[in-house]
Parts: sequence; structure tokens; C-alpha cells
Amino acid sequence: MTNSSFTPPPISIEQITLTCADGQQIAATLYLPQQSNGLSLLINGATGVPRGYYNAFAGFQAAAGFTVLTYDYRGIAGSQPTPGAPPPRMLDWAQQDMAAAMRYLLQHFPALTPTLVGHSFGGQVLGLVPESESLAAVVTIASQHGWWRNWPARHQLRLALVWYGIVPLSLALGFRLPSALFGGQQLPRGVLAEWARWCRSKHYICDDSGAPLRPYYDRLRAPIRMIGFEDDDAVGPRRGVDRLMAYYPNARIERQHVRPSDWGLQRIGHFGFFRRDMPVKRWTEIGDWLCATAKRRQQAA
Repeated sequence: MTNSSFTPPPISIEQITLTCADGQQIAATLYLPQQSNGLSLLINGATGVPRGYYNAFAGFQAAAGFTVLTYDYRGIAGSQPTPGAPPPRMLDWAQQDMAAAMRYLLQHFPALTPTLVGHSFGGQVLGLVPESESLAAVVTIASQHGWWRNWPARHQLRLALVWYGIVPLSLALGFRLPSALFGGQQLPRGVLAEWARWCRSKHYICDDSGAPLRPYYDRLRAPIRMIGFEDDDAVGPRRGVDRLMAYYPNARIERQHVRPSDWGLQRIGHFGFFRRDMPVKRWTEIGDWLCATAKRRQQAA
């Protein structure tokens, strides 16, 4: 059975606005279950991907009992920057937007145990905010260390051209690059410039001087199931996913590398896991793992 043929129990859906510490407001969607399983679930999206892309997955997990929150990073979809505000940076997506979403769940649902699913960029940046220390269980989907040399040799020339040539030239000349180049919506200039700088660095996430930026990564002790896909070598290559594990030195990581045939599929790629045609079993497995892992953590505390 696929999710497109599955009819979940009714849930309540609310469109809300979150206010970040710097005053920027971002658009978010709250999915409320009929009967709670005692857990909240924050979904961190991929680079430039609107929160609506995760509607089906979020609704499915809410029907299973999670209180789910999705949100748009500033400059993407419903979260347009406040006029006169500084241009958004990729760091803002984590240290401001993600932090605001995490605080919302912690403050409005204090009785619920927080969990998180991060897609691509959304699983790379957890250690940039202290709130991640509260997480009881995490799943990352196609999240990778983004240094361009982590890619197979056949992709490195293309990536070098993008990060050292096309992006800097477009920024200098004021061009807007097509969103298809990055898999999501067109990126704010500050976001694109910072992302390119990170991807050129062997440290990937780094400060303005080029030094590794890891302020709170060692505080995250929640178990992490880190999933990558064999047919995602153009965006989330195996080596890149493997190297991301070192970001979380105190987390117990379950690394899962999936061939599409393992799940009875022809293709998954970088975005396929969240599509409606993903088999119900795979989304159920994620929810079950988050529940079981969070409860074990609670019992051990």
C-alpha cells in the first residue's frame, strides 16, 4: 500500500505564524492529532523546499498521534523577509527559524517529548542551536556533509563549476539562478552566497573566517537514524552522508543506506521519501522508531 491510497484518521490543521528572536516572522503549519502519543515532531525541510512539500508526511504522522510542526525558512514560500530586514543567510535558517520552531513546540506543548525529522539541510544544522539538546529522537533523510569533494568523481567537475564559477558570477552580476539548479525555490542571495562558501570548505558549516562552526553539536545526545539512498549520489552521496555522522559525536547513530530495490521501489532519490507514493510501511517505520526510541530515553532518564 502507498500513502496515496491510504486514508488516515481525521486531524486538525492550523496555519500559524512564528516570531523569531530577531523579530522576523515565519509561516508554519501545525498538525494536531485526535489522540496524542505524547510526542511532538518538528520537520526541518531541505534547502529552498516549501513546507507544503511535507504535508502528506506530516499529516500521516499526526494521524499516528504526533503533534507535528512544519515551517518555511525565511525567504522561502510563506516566510517572506520583513521589509528593511537584513538579507537572510543560511545561518538564519538554523539559528533563528529552526530555533523559533523548536521553542514554539517546547513552550506550547511542554508535556510532549520533542522529536525531529530533518531532510537534507534540515538534518545538518541541529547543533547550531542549544534547543536541540531537548530532542529525544532524530531521523535524518538524505542529509549530508556538503563539501563538494565528498561527491563521486563524475560529479565533482559540475559542482566545482557551480560553487566556484556560476554562483559567484551570478551573485556579482545580480542574476537570479533557476530554482531547478538546487531542487527547491529560488534562494535569497545571502543564503546562496553562504551555502556556496560552505560547500567550498572542507569543514562545510563554517563561520565567516572559514573555521568550523560547531557550537552545540556535542550537546545532542538523542539517538539518530541517519538514512541515505543509493540512487542519490548527485545530491546526497554516500560519502557525504557518512561524513555527517562526525558532526554528532555524542549521539548514538544508526546509519541506514537504502537501495530502492530494498524497499521494492525503482527510485527514491533525494526527494522521493516524502512523496505520497512512498509505501505506507516506510513512513510507519519512522514513526514507530521515533516513539520507541523516545520512550526508551525517557525510561533511562
